[in-house]
Amino acid sequence: MGRPKHVMAALTTTAIGAVLLTGCSSDDADADAKEPVASSPATSGSPAADESSATGYTTPAACEGVRLESEATISGKDLAACVVAAMEAYGTGTEYVLSGDRSGTTRFRFGDDPAMAGDIDGEDGQEGATSFVFLGDEEWIKSNGTWVKGDPDGDAEAVVVASVGKAYRVLSDPQVTADVIATSPEWKVDTEKALISLENGKDTNAWRITNTKPFTWNGATMTEYIVWLEDDATPVGAQGTSQAGGTSSTTLQHFYDLGEPVTIESPK
Repeated sequence: MGRPKHVMAALTTTAIGAVLLTGCSSDDADADAKEPVASSPATSGSPAADESSATGYTTPAACEGVRLESEATISGKDLAACVVAAMEAYGTGTEYVLSGDRSGTTRFRFGDDPAMAGDIDGEDGQEGATSFVFLGDEEWIKSNGTWVKGDPDGDAEAVVVASVGKAYRVLSDPQVTADVIATSPEWKVDTEKALISLENGKDTNAWRITNTKPFTWNGATMTEYIVWLEDDATPVGAQGTSQAGGTSSTTLQHFYDLGEPVTIESPK
């Protein structure tokens, strides 16, 4: 069986959560450039971390050549293949995204029946100010309490929703993830694992892997791109800092509850 054609581009700054956040971001360059707080390296005094143990997950064969150990170097192509294979192996999960001063949470499902649903906080800090559901051929976005279904031939709001849904399907191709990571030819593993505190209340120790030199992707200069992986290559998160048009922006992503059942339905 070939690779599923529709998998969320989970470890790119252009994942749909980041797209929605960026589209609603502030015009204040300083606010959008505010960098999320990085997690601290794990030390012997750190609390015990919960290791990933979703039922049925085993490290993909694509990760066999990826050395997850102190100061190891990894080729971009090998890292890209490993990350995509690991996310596909889990199939479901939840993603937290922080971009500038906006944040959101997304439930996702990969495979032959891909779907995403989530909420994005408002600029004033209002939780769940905007909600979205992308399921099959349908796209729904709720703002100001009203759900709008995407329709390329509908009114202005419906056309916008349909456009976002189309972007989701394009970005869902796993090749997008591979292209971003593979664009940087060399990556390096940090000297020790970092302690990552996830939004589900759990902690985990993960290897911090960064590009060794800035690289350009899709017109933006990626000055720093971080991928966090556990020992078994479970993706924990990513953080990308890019510059485009004289503006710097940072997007942080965390992944948790990987492999857990996800129910996504069209709004009633």
